[in-house]
Amino acid sequence: MFGKSVIAAMAITLAPLGAHAQALVDASDPEVLAALIQDLGYKASIDVDSVGDPLIRSSAHGYKFNVFFYDCVENTECKAIQFKVGFDMEDGISLTRIQNFNQLKRWVNVYANEESNPQVEMDYNLRGGVSVENFNDTFDWWLVMMEEFIEYIDF
Repeated sequence: MFGKSVIAAMAITLAPLGAHAQALVDASDPEVLAALIQDLGYKASIDVDSVGDPLIRSSAHGYKFNVFFYDCVENTECKAIQFKVGFDMEDGISLTRIQNFNQLKRWVNVYANEESNPQVEMDYNLRGGVSVENFNDTFDWWLVMMEEFIEYIDF
């Protein structure tokens, strides 16, 4: 009798872990991430990048951005993603302005491409999976940082 009670108590205690594990998402299936982005009210179309890895195309705040997939094995089973947006500025951006923004913001990295146009990136390690809540929160941070950079450059 005591043994059955212990087993039943363990099953009840461990049950939430099984439900939690099922809610994890990673970068191995671009369709899942695209669906999460769509569930948040944004468009998300799946494509491939120049090396054949998955790519999600989306937009927010009136600007197109991409979600690149990294650490892939033969263009599948990816482990990380990177949000990226670029801005075509008539006179480019100075390195001082880029450094100032990078100093103020910890979530994104800004650099200038060969035409001195700013590129904003945010890496996200999904190895081992993250909760949907974590993905949604990180995606929201991406949107906030993107908007703050747009305001910063008065674009």
